Amino acid sequence: MSRFPFLYSLILALALTGIAHAEKTRVLYLGDSLSMGAFGKTLDSGLRSQGLEVYTVVAGGASPYYWLKAYQSLPCTIGFWEKSPISERKVGYVRAVPKIEDMLEEHNPEFVVVQTGINLYATLRSRRRPKDENVLEIRSLIEQMSHSIAKSGATAYWILPPHSHERRYSLELQNELRSIMRNVISDYDGAVFESSEVTRFTDPYPATDGIHYGPTEAAAWASKVRADLSVFIHEHKSKRVNPERLTQVIPVKPAQKEAEEMASLNPVADLSVETSSSPSTVYTKPVIKAPEPLKAPDKIEIPEKPLPDISKGKGSQQVFNRLDLDLRLTEKSEIKNIAEIDYANALGVFEYEVIKDRLGNYPYDKIRVAHGIVFRRKFTSAAQREIGSTISLRLVPLASYKNLQMWQTADDLRPNFEMPLYTPKLD
Repeated sequence: MSRFPFLYSLILALALTGIAHAEKTRVLYLGDSLSMGAFGKTLDSGLRSQGLEVYTVVAGGASPYYWLKAYQSLPCTIGFWEKSPISERKVGYVRAVPKIEDMLEEHNPEFVVVQTGINLYATLRSRRRPKDENVLEIRSLIEQMSHSIAKSGATAYWILPPHSHERRYSLELQNELRSIMRNVISDYDGAVFESSEVTRFTDPYPATDGIHYGPTEAAAWASKVRADLSVFIHEHKSKRVNPERLTQVIPVKPAQKEAEEMASLNPVADLSVETSSSPSTVYTKPVIKAPEPLKAPDKIEIPEKPLPDISKGKGSQQVFNRLDLDLRLTEKSEIKNIAEIDYANALGVFEYEVIKDRLGNYPYDKIRVAHGIVFRRKFTSAAQREIGSTISLRLVPLASYKNLQMWQTADDLRPNFEMPLYTPKLD
């Protein structure tokens, strides 16, 4: 072998490279708009610099409603970023945010890092249902995410929300959300990073939105997360979760109510609770059954111009190309301050009671309409519309206008992904 030292060295180097590649730890990193800028870039690059195989997927405005397969696919209209070991793309809009179950199966990560929570404050303080039901709603969403991760055998590392300006979200509300998340995550042996302990939002409000940190502060926060996460991965590298343990559980008391609530939001999801008959079982968290696969409707391609009347399938809401309705406003999404939005234009989702159907082709008693409530950073007249007021509108599916799908959307109504969105027809 000494006669061919170069060849020997080359073979050895290639062999070692193959071994190193095979031993790389795979990490799936999911985030919302807080991960879109300096925070996400710093954390992502830091993990890769440690030799980890990282798959990053960041969607502005995302929450568990977007990630979970139990809910219909949702578009991201305020920025999307994904990066793998071999490719990267950043776009302003994607038709459908990928589902965590699919990503877990595709990448088979050993660790899943989830940065989320900011977009759950609206759900927690919603006045459209009792407070205890808001809490159960949050618990169920985090639980479904935790269950999906644990079932795959991966270990979860959750980055809890950083401190927000207390005029935007009260300290009591911030502490409550973190407590709910922390308690559920611990039931599934997940780890949490307490971002509020290392961050402080000091920029003025409402001159800023009170949520998104500047590049310097965001990068400093990410550096602290990266240091803690690196230690966590090193300590847990050989402790891959055994998904079989998830079947040995006794449901906690509120679990059935949580399941019923989530099932009512999306009839296709089976979120019933299983119990174990074994008296020696020590775990006390509920098991949420994996949802039945969504029944795929006929493929609908909506061009710039409205389509003819089409049905999404038996038992589902229908989508109509043209409506002419007299309506009474019953609920609406609001933007309290222009500084809350990231873009110059924003849609607000309103829910109306149908008083009269002039064309006779809309069979439902309620409808949701996306109105332009902010244009060029100024409120429009639609934003001032009062609950109980009546109006006549000619409507088309929101998907008819691709340019509107690029606007930021304010939607703090009770989730109802079976009700298609319409928008006023542009003359």
